[in-house]
Amino acid sequence: MIFAGAAVVSVLMRLRMLWSPVSVDEGGYLAIARGWAHGKVLYRDVFVDRPQGLLVLFRVWDWMSGGSTGSIRIMAMLFGVLLVLSTGIAVRELAGDVAARFAAIICAVVSAAPVLEGYAANTELLSGAVSAAGIAVGVLALSKRRPLVWFFASGLLAGIALSLKQTGFDGVLALLVWLTLGMLLCAAQRRTVLQAVAALVAGLMTILGALMLHGALTGWSRWWAAVIGYRLKTQSAFAGADWRNLAATAPYAAVVLGTSAFLAVLGAGTLTRDWRGRAAASLTPQSVVLVSWFVSATMAFLIGGGFWRHYWLLLAAPISALAGVGLAQLPRVRCPMLVATLLPCLAITMWVYAGDQAHINVRAAGDHHAAVDELVARWFEVHRQPGQNMYVLCASAGVYADAHQDPGYPYLWVIEVRRGLDAQNRLVGYLGDPVRGPHFIAEYQRPSTCDTSGRVGRILRRSYRPVAVVGHVTVFERKNDVAATRTRPAGLL
Repeated sequence: MIFAGAAVVSVLMRLRMLWSPVSVDEGGYLAIARGWAHGKVLYRDVFVDRPQGLLVLFRVWDWMSGGSTGSIRIMAMLFGVLLVLSTGIAVRELAGDVAARFAAIICAVVSAAPVLEGYAANTELLSGAVSAAGIAVGVLALSKRRPLVWFFASGLLAGIALSLKQTGFDGVLALLVWLTLGMLLCAAQRRTVLQAVAALVAGLMTILGALMLHGALTGWSRWWAAVIGYRLKTQSAFAGADWRNLAATAPYAAVVLGTSAFLAVLGAGTLTRDWRGRAAASLTPQSVVLVSWFVSATMAFLIGGGFWRHYWLLLAAPISALAGVGLAQLPRVRCPMLVATLLPCLAITMWVYAGDQAHINVRAAGDHHAAVDELVARWFEVHRQPGQNMYVLCASAGVYADAHQDPGYPYLWVIEVRRGLDAQNRLVGYLGDPVRGPHFIAEYQRPSTCDTSGRVGRILRRSYRPVAVVGHVTVFERKNDVAATRTRPAGLL
């Protein structure tokens, strides 16, 4: 019952954002998935530095929902529930029922925190939920009649997590650490553990092999450059890490996860003492998984390099798991400590949700574009003629999703426009093409932000004229366009 209640809390925590505009990332993934479904070549005509599994998920969801853009938030709710249940089940198997109940409740609240974008279908939530499910299946394996089948299934889930985001390795790494220690400390069970490792890796490689096969069939160099090379060269812990953004987002994480992190330290200490007190005559204590999960999730967080608010979601489940163990060690003050743990997160969530609909994304995640994206998309749908398209200069991908328009230019995020392979030359060629170029341009950023050479600015001045101002965005129309909007004066919507 506690798990079911935690799942309900997870849904209710996200319910207010069900009617809010999609985020830039959600809109971008959806627009790319739709373009891929309509015949564009992934990683060439539409680009994203994520594996194919993410786009497959968005394609399938878009088909199932009948093309409903807003339903993406329902998908986030479902994955949020999966994260909570998987965390609770894993902790129950590893540390007992009491710890599991607290872990599930904490995870339900902190993983849905709006200031960490817990309401959005971002890759941290999606891959984190599947990775946690992989851990739950893995730790359940030893209690099953056919453990190798369960370890194989755990590997499949780990592979799916990695197919959603490259940093989705935290769950499988934790399991491999546990099994490796089992091989080192339990000679009598070494053969059994080796078989478990083989089954786990086989499941993992089944998914990764499918990704690589598709990459080879559609263009190996493009796939490798997008999924591996791009992130390493543009923004990761190894290149271009945004440490200032880490400092800017850390206060929000401290409010949501601060007390939980304190309890997690207590839980980790309890588990460590438990390991030292056990004999090595049996398989390494499974509770090593929980500490390894937190360590590997921290590695995944640091490797990302961007340190946006939603990156902190990678730590929500492992911290909640350890915090549940910590709370279980405090029988006299469990309820007060649980309240103290959740109160800061609930307070800031109430503040966010008290805002009006037009500004709720700003309160939640500092997203000033989401509400304007819907207005620009609505303007475009009213004024465009058949066959006309729009380019968002140089990026606010939610417009494409809201307008149900396939992007004509592959790079949908500012960092990609500035640093993507031949991105600026392709942008100049796209804008200057009188046939395939955009009929409308929505100026979200100055041309100099997108192209330091000044070529984009010159094309905009020479070939386009302003026809409307939507929110803070100026919309330009191509001068030689004979659309009906030619006679409409520039104005404010």
